[in-house]
Amino acid sequence: MTSKHKFLYVFLIIITFGLILIYWKKKYRQSSKKDNLSTTTKTAFSIEELIEKLGGKNNIETVLATHKVIKIGLKDREQVNIEALKKLDGISGMTFQSKSISLVVGNVAKYLETKINEEIK
Repeated sequence: MTSKHKFLYVFLIIITFGLILIYWKKKYRQSSKKDNLSTTTKTAFSIEELIEKLGGKNNIETVLATHKVIKIGLKDREQVNIEALKKLDGISGMTFQSKSISLVVGNVAKYLETKINEEIK
């Protein structure tokens, strides 16, 4: 083996390991975490319509929201128009507790929480 072949052999080994190292760095790189969640302010129904179907401003005690679910504390469960709530386009699901109702509304939950709190105060 001549010195020219030895040099070429070592050069190709270095290039191969360099490409492997670049591949591993890309594959195992930790991506940065996002600290914010996307929210939407466009609803398929009006906030006044939702409050009306929940029994009015006087029937709502508390409003809490997670990213996709809004939980509304009620004074009287009987005043809620369940059938009308089911027909609203933006609500994809609901559950009743003894004194509250949880509505699955998607990314608009935080926006609805602030708007309903503004309306009932």
